[in-house]
Amino acid sequence: MTWLDKYFFKPSFYQKLLAFLLLPFSFLYTLIAILNTKFKKEVQFSIPIISVGNLTIGGNGKTPICKAIAAEFEKNFIILRGYKRKSKGLIVVKHNHQILCDISKSGDEAMEYALNKECFGVIVSEDRILGIKKAIELGAKIVILDDAFSKFHIKKFDILLFGKEKPYFNFTLPSGAYRLPKIYEKKADFITYEGKDFTRYSYVKENQKAILITSIAKPFRLYEHFIKARACYFFADHYAFSKEELETLLKKHHCDTLMLTFKDYVKVKDFGFKTELIKLEIVLNENFKERLKAYVKEFN
Repeated sequence: MTWLDKYFFKPSFYQKLLAFLLLPFSFLYTLIAILNTKFKKEVQFSIPIISVGNLTIGGNGKTPICKAIAAEFEKNFIILRGYKRKSKGLIVVKHNHQILCDISKSGDEAMEYALNKECFGVIVSEDRILGIKKAIELGAKIVILDDAFSKFHIKKFDILLFGKEKPYFNFTLPSGAYRLPKIYEKKADFITYEGKDFTRYSYVKENQKAILITSIAKPFRLYEHFIKARACYFFADHYAFSKEELETLLKKHHCDTLMLTFKDYVKVKDFGFKTELIKLEIVLNENFKERLKAYVKEFN
């Protein structure tokens, strides 16, 4: 675990002390976060809107869950903010299975969706309402919102994800891992737990000519694969790799292959390196699927 992971999930004595010292800032953060969810008129749409989000900081599997949901429905559009993209405003990343821009404009997560054959369309937009309207204009039959739980002004089916690792404290940032007070979980339409409502699979072949690199949140999720590569390097979430730094790391360990997740692969796929993909897959249980289908049927 990184220092931050330990701080939020398995804090030491001194990290616990720091969390309590930061409580005044958590109180201020909570006040601002709550006010940000108020005073907006609710907007309804004529097609199903499914939101996949979490109450805690990232790494609970929103991306693979969204892809698993998309696989259940035709003419789906996934809409997300496009974190750390080098563009602003609304951009159609993919439509009718055709990719329409590069990763600098889409961001890494949006491009990961775009490269998934199950995704009919992908849009990045800071304004989710504009994104939904554009998706409907382009023929969407269902919209999946990535990380939009706090957008309570949008009428939608809210799914909250909880991973196996639970925050040590039920505090909001910066004293705890919660982005909104824990009581907000009551606003969810369906709360899902890993191991109960969905199962995560991760696998890759051992390759001692490879170095494992990752810029995902909670890299400790890949722990079982660390011994399958000659060396491991962890970077900040959404980190933008350069070809030169990866070449240096490969030469340092006399390796010729990068072992990495698909999220990281989309950022380095044009560098020309040999790659070994760590496959991350989510399988939804039948109850999860039935809840989704029941909601979608309400619009038929």
